[in-house]
Amino acid sequence: MKDRLLKHSGLWFLGILLAGCLALPLPSFGAEKRMVVDQLGRVVAVPVKVDRVVCLMHHGVDILIELGAADRLVGITRTWQKDLPAGITKICPALKKLPTPGGLNEVNMEELLRLKPDLVIVTHYAPKDMIQQMEDAGVPVLALALYKARYEEASRLNPKLKNPDQAYTEGMKEGITLLGEVLGVQPRAKALLDFTFKWRSLARARTAGIPRGDRTTCYMANPDLYTYGTGKYTGVIMDRAGGVNVAEGINGYAQVTMEQILLWNPQVIFVQDRYAKVAEQIRKDPTWGKVRAVRDRRVYLTPEYVKPWGHPCPESMALGELWMAKKLYPARFADIDIQPVVNEFYTRFYGIPYPGDD
Repeated sequence: MKDRLLKHSGLWFLGILLAGCLALPLPSFGAEKRMVVDQLGRVVAVPVKVDRVVCLMHHGVDILIELGAADRLVGITRTWQKDLPAGITKICPALKKLPTPGGLNEVNMEELLRLKPDLVIVTHYAPKDMIQQMEDAGVPVLALALYKARYEEASRLNPKLKNPDQAYTEGMKEGITLLGEVLGVQPRAKALLDFTFKWRSLARARTAGIPRGDRTTCYMANPDLYTYGTGKYTGVIMDRAGGVNVAEGINGYAQVTMEQILLWNPQVIFVQDRYAKVAEQIRKDPTWGKVRAVRDRRVYLTPEYVKPWGHPCPESMALGELWMAKKLYPARFADIDIQPVVNEFYTRFYGIPYPGDD
């Protein structure tokens, strides 16, 4: 009798234990999760329905807004205000109120877990231990590179790419398609890619035949004499616009000297809109005044839709390459009014007309 009671009480306890386990928020299996491959080649189990996203990558924040998924953001990268144009707050005011549980290279796990994310998006060069820390806590992590390369280069901040144009072209298609699938917004992702590559092809078609010796030499000026060389999207946007990046001998993002810039003597200098003070300094500095671009008054502050950073964004491919080509070769693009194209992009994918100047 005693053995039977123990047996039944044991079964009763097991039943209670199982019932309790089923009530806990255990990781979902089967139909509730699916396997995807991120841009580091990692196989990631993500929920079928992703409603809460923490994005620790500023380019990813931008693209999620374009995909109509801004309302799913519950946390963003700590440096978003520095890394994204000021106009992004006009497009998505809610960003200003979102928690910032980490950055490109680090995460505060206590803050992150408090947000209960279904998915965390990180940049391709996020440290392995940062990714592992989140995955050990049961949080799916998706890495975005926006360029296509083997892991050795895909995981680097400054990759060495044999064909940067091809790498960024295919990587953009892959990255946006991946986000579209994960978020369940495939039609929107396709529309974004279709628009991007339709207008991107126009600039290339009119500049591809310009011999290298006849191309306009360009320099991208950042604070403290830093610039972008080979392996970054900057070289790609310049090339497709018909220019030559004078810093192409440098790999990645690096600091140069004024002496080197004077030797390069670029015909055009571009400055990103987020570094407007740099453009002012260049125009006023007597030393910079010796550079041909300054003498010829060809120092251009890019609109915020021209984002020639380390990675491209859809609007930079769709609009930025065309804008830059028009600046380098105005006669070749005299028939193109870029403003209606810009407004169409912003209206369709950001929900408002372009909020800045061209």
